[in-house]
Amino acid sequence: MADLNVLIAFDAATIVERYPDASKNPDAPTYVDESLIYMTTRQDHIIGTSGAELNLRAEPGDSVKWRETTLSLDTDHKALLYRYVSSDNEHVLIRTPEIEVIDGVYPMPKEGTEGRPEFVTQNYQDHYWRTTVKRTGKVVYHFSFQILDRHRQLKGYFQWDPFITIENP
Repeated sequence: MADLNVLIAFDAATIVERYPDASKNPDAPTYVDESLIYMTTRQDHIIGTSGAELNLRAEPGDSVKWRETTLSLDTDHKALLYRYVSSDNEHVLIRTPEIEVIDGVYPMPKEGTEGRPEFVTQNYQDHYWRTTVKRTGKVVYHFSFQILDRHRQLKGYFQWDPFITIENP
């Protein structure tokens, strides 16, 4: 069994700019242009190319973990997934994804040590959404996400409807 880590990168600055009147209601998120969202994983697990949709090579029992970030690496805006809704209502293909929060240690270069491999560490909490593959097939789903600015002010609730195709390796 393998872990397939999927990175979702949001062009949050452009999303906020293009949707200035975005929904402030988490139950009615604004649909977003898919070209502003990019998902990827290891090349040997991708069928075709990466993008707003993702076709994966996986086997039953494999885990899929989605992590989100922004193109500014969360310095100007932060994007957080908050809801998953699937066309796989019976959860035949994948288990319903759940949020997992974990402790982590983040290494950072030590200031003033340019050219030397010195670093300090910082403890933090991290998270991801995790599911288990049950069968091969195609799942259309919606991920809803919110965007916050650097002052933690809500810029809006959004969603897009990617699909995930799971094929045997």
